[in-house]
Amino acid sequence: CSELLEQIDDEEAELDRERALYGNCDTDTCTYAQGYVHRQALFVCMTCYNNNNEQLAGVCAACAFHCHSNHEVNELYTRRFFRCDCGNSKLSHQPCKLYSNKDSTNAANKYDDNFRGLYCTCKRPYPDKESTTGDDDAMIQCMICEDWFHSQHLGVPLPMEENEADQLDMICQGCVLKYPFLIHYDESLAITSSPVENNAAASNSPSCLLVSNNNNSQELHTIFLRDGWRKRLCRCVQCQKLYDDSNLMIVFNDDDAIQEYEKQSLAKTENLDADKILTESLKNLDYAKKLEVLHGIHEFKKSLGDFLRDKANGDGVLTTSDVTTFFAGLQEKRKEQQRT
Repeated sequence: CSELLEQIDDEEAELDRERALYGNCDTDTCTYAQGYVHRQALFVCMTCYNNNNEQLAGVCAACAFHCHSNHEVNELYTRRFFRCDCGNSKLSHQPCKLYSNKDSTNAANKYDDNFRGLYCTCKRPYPDKESTTGDDDAMIQCMICEDWFHSQHLGVPLPMEENEADQLDMICQGCVLKYPFLIHYDESLAITSSPVENNAAASNSPSCLLVSNNNNSQELHTIFLRDGWRKRLCRCVQCQKLYDDSNLMIVFNDDDAIQEYEKQSLAKTENLDADKILTESLKNLDYAKKLEVLHGIHEFKKSLGDFLRDKANGDGVLTTSDVTTFFAGLQEKRKEQQRT
């Protein structure tokens, strides 16, 4: 009985993860027209990568579903300020079915080894079919560079159980080396400076210890940050300038938190009545099938709502024949989508 309950809990946790990622996705509309989206679910088509001279490119959820559904696609979870590449010069052999008039490239997009299907400092694929060490068990995303790392390769032990690691924000050692002042916000160290508000008085305050100690000899390593860490950031004028010069202002904004994105996604699927169906359908499916399930539920709910409204505005009587006709129409619509 306990094993069954544990399995149910695991399935519910996986369902929540899928809802957190896909709940904000519109699987019918390419995000290209929105420009460089602050945060969105992003995918890499390895089939197109291998067939197009290994050019690095990323596509939005809608294009992953409509344009690359029969391809090998990797999920990158979310990325900041990225514009969909589907159908541009990087993926020219695969026209975008949702938005045809795109620039040849998206100059502001940033690419890394994740777009090659390689992750972590070990530069291995995920999942790694050749792994014999269990490195696939846990991967954590750096909140700054957005690369994914095996927990075994972070250089420091996780501060809690691996299954609770998603409650923390992680900044990898590479980013701490690039921005050494971040080490002062490590949970294991005491912050020696007192945060002050960014106001006129602050500009005349003594030098912030965080800034003055920026080049000290503190060992630089991967750090973990607990919920609410952004509120503990020093906001004095000098620190604000330091964050700005480092292009980290948006990262330190509460709205940038991945938890906010997930919260919005979960809210959009809060009243979804198909949780049990989703749990079974999403389990052990690749990302394309997961998207297909969610897309199908979205279409079903929309069609059912329209159908019931039409009946309510008509004679208000729902017959067996009406229901049969409704589902036959859904099947025909699905067949038509598969033909296009």
